[in-house]
Amino acid sequence: MIIDVCMSISEASAFSPAEFYAAAKQNGWNTVAAVTSSKLCEGMIPCVRIHASAPKDLQKSVRSAAKDAIVIADAKDNSFNRFAITEKGVHFLAGLENLPKNGFDHITAKLAAEKNVGLVIELAAIIDYKTRKSALSAYADILKLQRKYHFPLVIASGAKTPLGIRSIYETEALCSLFGMTRAEVYAALNGADAVLHPKKYVEVVE
Repeated sequence: MIIDVCMSISEASAFSPAEFYAAAKQNGWNTVAAVTSSKLCEGMIPCVRIHASAPKDLQKSVRSAAKDAIVIADAKDNSFNRFAITEKGVHFLAGLENLPKNGFDHITAKLAAEKNVGLVIELAAIIDYKTRKSALSAYADILKLQRKYHFPLVIASGAKTPLGIRSIYETEALCSLFGMTRAEVYAALNGADAVLHPKKYVEVVE
């Protein structure tokens, strides 16, 4: 299932959650997780995105999040990112275009794989000329680590209006700019579902 986990609908938005949802469906996304104080329409998933300045702030916000909400933590330095990945209740790490130098190293990458925490590629950061250069550089670095450690990689629109939602075809083109293959794009489009509904393996004892 292709889930867009990074939509942000402000109170001042001229568009309703239903309009965001309709645009997403029209562009090939199965469902939407949105950060908003507005009432979500049927089929949408509540989302909490945490901009914490310190681990204790993140921990407090995670504990106060609704039980049915997807929880996203914005990345900071490497030590903060390791804490976020190990914090129970955090599903995804986003804001990767703002990663400082050495903000996500090999140890953190291995930890993300072990904890099944997804790293989010936001298309909006590639589309915006102000963040495009930093986003492409950061995403290329993350992709190299993902190929080695196999942590979940997730593609999301990061859209703030329905016009910011891209089709699957456009998504392939944008992600190819930092080296993703078609197979990797489709795996990442389904990456959120793999994080939220991990496969359970049954051990057979003879």
